[in-house]
Amino acid sequence: MELEIRHLRALAAIDETGSLTQAARRLGMSQPALSGLLQRIERNIGGRLFFRAEYGCLPTPLGAEVLTEARIVLGGMSAIADRVGEWARRGLPSDPLRVGGYCGFLHVEISRWLRDQPWCSGVSLQEDFDERISIDKVAIGALDLALVYRAPLSGLAQPPTVRSVVVHPEEPVFLALAHDHPLAALPAITLADMAEHPWVDEPPGTTRWGAYVAQVCRDHGVVLDQPHSTQCLATLLELVHAKLAIGPALASSRDRPGSVVIRPIVDHPLHQELRLFYRPGTVVAAHIEEIHHQVHTTFHTRQGCNPAYDEWWLDRGRSLALTG
Repeated sequence: MELEIRHLRALAAIDETGSLTQAARRLGMSQPALSGLLQRIERNIGGRLFFRAEYGCLPTPLGAEVLTEARIVLGGMSAIADRVGEWARRGLPSDPLRVGGYCGFLHVEISRWLRDQPWCSGVSLQEDFDERISIDKVAIGALDLALVYRAPLSGLAQPPTVRSVVVHPEEPVFLALAHDHPLAALPAITLADMAEHPWVDEPPGTTRWGAYVAQVCRDHGVVLDQPHSTQCLATLLELVHAKLAIGPALASSRDRPGSVVIRPIVDHPLHQELRLFYRPGTVVAAHIEEIHHQVHTTFHTRQGCNPAYDEWWLDRGRSLALTG
């Protein structure tokens, strides 16, 4: 017989009450059952743990040593239970909402709005480049809400403990170009045009995005030349501004006069799904319709960030968001 937590609790109860009868009552078992359990524990250990006398039970020297270690283990179990309880309670109104994902300006705008809601005591923003990490964090309770862009590839299952709602099923990906780049003079740019210029993007294999871009390019018979790789938006923009590369941009990116401009790709061959992830039974779940509506409102008020966004939003984005 190996010692179990219930055995340690029994030993602690006997020591604290000084009586098999009182310890049995505390543990919800009969005195003979507890006496038999103690005998089995002592046989397993190989020595007596308590002196039995008319005035009660006292630990033997061996018993005192065992009880010291038992209380350390029981204290650790109690700490684990407390920590689990803290995680289970996270997401309640008294705790800041932890918002994650990777979605550009939307994170800041939604976090600002959340902060002002009476059911939200504060916001903690935590970005992760890979959407899989954000979704997993929601599943384990490390995030309360994730705003996630997902490339339209198969194979990304949603954890059973997570719920989601679509904001945009097909939000196009645009291009970032230097304001005086030769392609910037065009109203829209083809994949073939893009293949004639150096491309900057995340390091291959970082997320599912790279595989999706490669798939779309294969389908269109083009190959992008990617001499530059970075996960830092500031570095990407500097490379673009220096005309060392062109790169992908969220449709909602802002034009930077005299520096970087945003242009659409002809027929929008690259697009992503924007989805909100949350856990049921949380504050976010109780207000997910409000949050979804606010995301739509935020996209609507983003008009003016670049001409291509305005055209897409009025033509398709607005209706997609309402039906997504």
